[in-house]
Amino acid sequence: MAKDRSLLPIPAGMRDFLPGEAQLRRVLENKWAQLYTSWSYEEVMTPTVEYLDVLTIDTGEEMAGRLFQFFDRKGHIMVLRPEMTTPIARLMASRLYKDTLPQRLFYGANVFRYDEPQAGRQREIFQSGVELIGASSPLADAEVIALAVEALRQSGLEEFQISIGQIEVFNGIMDELPLSPEDKSKIRDLVAKKDFVSLEEFLQNHHLNLEQAELLLRLPTFHGGKEALEEASILAVNEKARQGLENLHQVYSALCLYGVEEYVAFDLGVLRGFDYYTGIVFEGYTVGLGFPICGGGRYDRLLSQVGYDCPATGFAIGLDRVLLALSRNQQPKTHTKPDVLLGGDDLVEIFAKAARLRARGFRVEVDVLGRQEEALKAYGRERGIADIIYFALSPREDADDVKKEA
Repeated sequence: MAKDRSLLPIPAGMRDFLPGEAQLRRVLENKWAQLYTSWSYEEVMTPTVEYLDVLTIDTGEEMAGRLFQFFDRKGHIMVLRPEMTTPIARLMASRLYKDTLPQRLFYGANVFRYDEPQAGRQREIFQSGVELIGASSPLADAEVIALAVEALRQSGLEEFQISIGQIEVFNGIMDELPLSPEDKSKIRDLVAKKDFVSLEEFLQNHHLNLEQAELLLRLPTFHGGKEALEEASILAVNEKARQGLENLHQVYSALCLYGVEEYVAFDLGVLRGFDYYTGIVFEGYTVGLGFPICGGGRYDRLLSQVGYDCPATGFAIGLDRVLLALSRNQQPKTHTKPDVLLGGDDLVEIFAKAARLRARGFRVEVDVLGRQEEALKAYGRERGIADIIYFALSPREDADDVKKEA
């Protein structure tokens, strides 16, 4: 009795990738790996499962509530990694701390977050990204942003934008406010979500003076090109905020030298969701999707939390989100058909021919069902295979086989 297929579900937020879909993922993953390597980044891999205490060092309460966690047989609390920056910080502090800086590392890995599944937001996510560790200069921030731009360009996306913010501008303004750390964290969440109505209500309830409230309400509205950065000079309420704005100018100048300024814009409302960010932060958006396809920034204090005081910056791209954007803008691609189909009775010739063709880069399918010539050709036509070759044993070989049987 056949098994009821309705009894074969997969967990919510997970998905299968069929032939063609899996191939597109692999092609894009390999293309990005080649790109990172050409910029002198080296690949690393970390475990899918790590200890809870390590992966929640500085990721914030929001991420702590989105973890897949469980106990091992010794009672340790384990988690499926929710992102890759903290595992690489651990790797750097425990295994690579003696190596010469800066270190340029890249990865391609699945991460897991217990979010409510929806389009573009799964619970298992494939991320591709880089970490540039050991450099605090604006040139390092510009390098990872320019590399993110190039990765998105090579994916085939034609319309996208990298929105750049600066955490220290926001932190400088927060330093001037007579609020508790909890209230400041709430303001940060509202600014990041661009929830102006709730932000205004919150500020009114906490009796901030008009000038302070106006600065916070205007912060997320500074969005655009270099002119937006010039207008944002009113946010330089102290030295911390002033240095943050100056850092944005320096990074932008370097991005112009890379020739990617058409892909970047400033958005001082970009704050990102992790507590470990300390300077430049950025997110990438494309037409047709209401959520970021990539994100990153500077995290100079994270490595010190694992015993290795070192500046760092990086980014991660959501590969599945990029493919979703491509599928909405282009005709979906089917999986690649074989170039050649081989079949027949002469297995020696079939296998030899297949080896020669594969060595030359052709995709070759060998018939394993013993189809006769007409059946083989019908199968090949159904699959859309252009070249079909049937190898029959010669009459002499047939006669030899008869003699051997006799």
